[in-house]
Amino acid sequence: MVYFQHRMDQCSVKGQCSRLRGLKVPKTESLGRFKLVALLLVGYVLPVAAQSFNLRIDPFGQSYGETAFSVELGEDGNYVVIASVPFNDGQLYYSAVVTSIVVSPQGQVLQTERVDYPTHVTYPGWSNSSAKRNDGGFVVGGNTYGVDSTGNNVSRAALFMVAANGSMEGLYEVGPDGQSWIGRQAKQTPDGGYVICGETSGDAFVIKTDAQGNEEWVRTYGGQWNDYCKSVEPATGGGYYIGGQNTISSNNIQVWITALNDTGGVAWTRTWGGSYHDLSAHVVEMADGHVLASSSLGYGTFGPYRAYLAKLDASDGSFIWQREYGASGDHDIIRSAHEIAPFGDLISVGYTQVPGVGYFGSLLRTTNTGDSLWMRNYQYHDSIVSNAPGLFHDVQPTPDGGFVAVGSALNGPATNPYTQDVWVVKVDSMGCLEPGCHLITGMETQITNLRDVLKVYPNPVASGGSVTVTLELPQTFKPQGPLQLTVVDALGRLVSKENFTPNNSQLTLHTSTLPSGLYHLHLSDNTRWISGCKLVVE
Repeated sequence: MVYFQHRMDQCSVKGQCSRLRGLKVPKTESLGRFKLVALLLVGYVLPVAAQSFNLRIDPFGQSYGETAFSVELGEDGNYVVIASVPFNDGQLYYSAVVTSIVVSPQGQVLQTERVDYPTHVTYPGWSNSSAKRNDGGFVVGGNTYGVDSTGNNVSRAALFMVAANGSMEGLYEVGPDGQSWIGRQAKQTPDGGYVICGETSGDAFVIKTDAQGNEEWVRTYGGQWNDYCKSVEPATGGGYYIGGQNTISSNNIQVWITALNDTGGVAWTRTWGGSYHDLSAHVVEMADGHVLASSSLGYGTFGPYRAYLAKLDASDGSFIWQREYGASGDHDIIRSAHEIAPFGDLISVGYTQVPGVGYFGSLLRTTNTGDSLWMRNYQYHDSIVSNAPGLFHDVQPTPDGGFVAVGSALNGPATNPYTQDVWVVKVDSMGCLEPGCHLITGMETQITNLRDVLKVYPNPVASGGSVTVTLELPQTFKPQGPLQLTVVDALGRLVSKENFTPNNSQLTLHTSTLPSGLYHLHLSDNTRWISGCKLVVE
């Protein structure tokens, strides 16, 4: 195992400074210093009043392109975000380093640690590349990249170990030498070992290790074309499921799921899709033992794509149900999906690309049979990046009934150095940043970080009094149609609607008809939820 630890006392959120502190710990013998070429991989419930927040994070303050690929629930209710973050130490340029970012339930960045593996690049594998370990920590699937003693480039699959508090513990490199091994997702197995999937030499692979990372068996799968494996899941009762893409021909890639026995032998395999490129399947085992597959189906050479969920019978891979989602003509992509305990609903995460508009992070909640409950898009806007696109790679249900999603807030103007940062968004059970948004915007977009543009005073206010609501939108933000203020009570019931005219204005709300209690104020235009705040009537 390679041991490492490199911590920042506080992570760098936009507009904040941080101090870097290195800790001396044992490391492997250096292979010699050199420059690495940058590699860019590229049942339905009532609303729950949950903590919500939006974070855009540049972990080391170096203005490179950062992406969060996984999020897990750590100790003390914190969220452990696993990201790929380029880092320049002044002597050696790392094109990426696996980084953990610990975020409190209130949205405070508590600590950041990165892999410090001399003369190596390290990558987390893909969307939802991490999983809980039996001891409360996490394992992350990915790979390392370096140069061997003879000067050859070497990529090794890797199991990165993260403690429950988010501290980086070490890594195991796995897979034979002399080939390119790209690890994607890892899970701990019932015997305390690990399983990791990925690709090598055009084939999918699965590697099983013991608890110390020693290989027990290695298997490859696929045909004459390049095949991909992005997801692996241990099955109840033994064996595994793997999900990815199977290349049928040079212009046709399809969804691919295979069930394996305990030693990697194929129990059954299923490939399906259309005549265009379909995206990789993410697989999880559901509470009833069957298989949930999430993907996106292609409807043209370069899209559009339709978000897709299917439930497969564990015995033979036959369909129990399958559903498609999203607007016609858009690119609706699902990266990963999870079952929501104890409700049995499903939550999936990815992004939507609207032609001529850009990318939006997206969340989709469905019933256990795939019927859509809500689908929401999320967009970023601030003084640095105006109407920025973004995408999500992973989501986790949270103990308060809400969800935390992670990914990237993406490209701003070409002259802007802050073009891609880690993005963490926390919402309630309805996908709202402010409870009650579902009464206003339906399936439309929410702006995640303009919460401070809407203010109300006095607050609290005595029953029968009046309050002034002020709006100060950034000059760079352009509403899409008339502005409206909606008031919702704590039970999610619509109270009133008021028109706002024009920007940088104010209006008066009278509380004579409002019983004492908590109310939620929502600002929206024709297509987007823009901002919200709370009002207490005493």
